[in-house]
Amino acid sequence: MSPMIKIQYTLNLPAGTPAGDQPSSKTHSFAIDASVDGGGDGKKAYYGALRDALADTRSQVGDELTTWRDRVGKAELNKEMKKVTKDGEEDEEDDEEEEGQA
Repeated sequence: MSPMIKIQYTLNLPAGTPAGDQPSSKTHSFAIDASVDGGGDGKKAYYGALRDALADTRSQVGDELTTWRDRVGKAELNKEMKKVTKDGEEDEEDDEEEEGQA
């Protein structure tokens, strides 16, 4: 069995976040291909392959998590905008009532 990097994540999304076509739980496995010709130095080949596998891992998982960050951010922004709109309307009504009493 060749060495590999395995990453598993499960996201706990806020209620109402659209999932779309991307699962919120995923497992990735990236093989460390140390058979690359690195001269006679096995450690150099191994660590070079490890560096490449880590870069691939970081890139793929980072892209997926960025997509989720954007989805959750948009959903939260929409919630806040609705709340501000409701609060703004209530404040205007309160101001009109106060003016009528004065």
